[in-house]
Amino acid sequence: MPAARARSFEVIPAVQGDARYEVRVGRGAADVLPAIAGGHDAVAIVTARPVLRSPVARRAVAVLERRAQVAATIVLPDAEKGKTLAELERAAVRLLQAGCSRNTLVVSVGGGAVSDAAGFLASTFMRGVPWAAVPTTLLSMVDAAIGGKTAVNLPIAKNAVGAFHPPVAVLCDPGALATLPPREVRSGLGEVLKYAALRPALLGRFARLAGRLPDAGIIAESARAKVEIVRADPLERGERKLLNLGHTFGHGVEAAGGFSGFAHGEAVAVGLVFAFRLAARMGRIGPLAVAEIEEAARSAGLPARVPAALARRAVRLMGYDKKRTAAGLRWVLPRARGASWTVEWDVSAPDEAVDATVGEISAFDSRRRGR
Repeated sequence: MPAARARSFEVIPAVQGDARYEVRVGRGAADVLPAIAGGHDAVAIVTARPVLRSPVARRAVAVLERRAQVAATIVLPDAEKGKTLAELERAAVRLLQAGCSRNTLVVSVGGGAVSDAAGFLASTFMRGVPWAAVPTTLLSMVDAAIGGKTAVNLPIAKNAVGAFHPPVAVLCDPGALATLPPREVRSGLGEVLKYAALRPALLGRFARLAGRLPDAGIIAESARAKVEIVRADPLERGERKLLNLGHTFGHGVEAAGGFSGFAHGEAVAVGLVFAFRLAARMGRIGPLAVAEIEEAARSAGLPARVPAALARRAVRLMGYDKKRTAAGLRWVLPRARGASWTVEWDVSAPDEAVDATVGEISAFDSRRRGR
């Protein structure tokens, strides 16, 4: 690769236990795919049909088809419909029929759902084959493709079946964002807002986006935040639980909406507001912190509430959340520190505080109409 091109990339070294890989952010990031595929006997591409409208995705697939041995291209149903055990069984059968082996490289080209599903396919096929990610949405660039958490959904629970299986590379081209529908970009901003809530110094930069597409810098900064947390805790036994901020209630919202009513990042934004309001009700933070998160969500066009009936169903479905223990559900919640806050994991919350927060969000909903 010419030196001038190399300087246009931000390369973030990622360490996850014994695994080492790079998160590369910049124009043309996926052009290194043939070099990555070179040590493998074949490549299996996993994507979804709407993804192939993206010039970045089409270029990545074309590069592989020209310069690598592509044994199979698996096209999943779009979004969460592709993240089921039935679809993964179909995909695994295709790999077997195509002659794929334990030295085949799975390449995910798509958004967060494709990354989750392709990574899980790679983690289970032949008891584990390598995979690389070409994320084409903001959500997958800053979250789903990084950290090796792969999964599929069950009808009543998000990401309930999965495995830790780090990729060999994550190749993020911000050019892919230009062709995304606005709602898809907003969904990714929900995860960027999560990193800003974890690192409050980033909130000002988040607010300055003001409807603009995130650039390579903010993508790299978000990715770096995740990489650093995963390095400290590869298997989510401690600090990595911070990355679930906003996801406890958020996953309940997704399940309550049948995994179609709210995009993932929209649900995370609602979950962040819920977590901050719950923390305020418990006396952990003051009202100004809540207002700051709510204003940041609104500035990005993200929802801060859900209808009361859906909120009540979301709370019931939280009972299936992976973060529950024998002692009950554990939350990731902020706590005041000086003029700002820090975030803690494994926090227990009284049922009455959770129930009251549901009512509070419902009242908040009635005062501010529209989504």
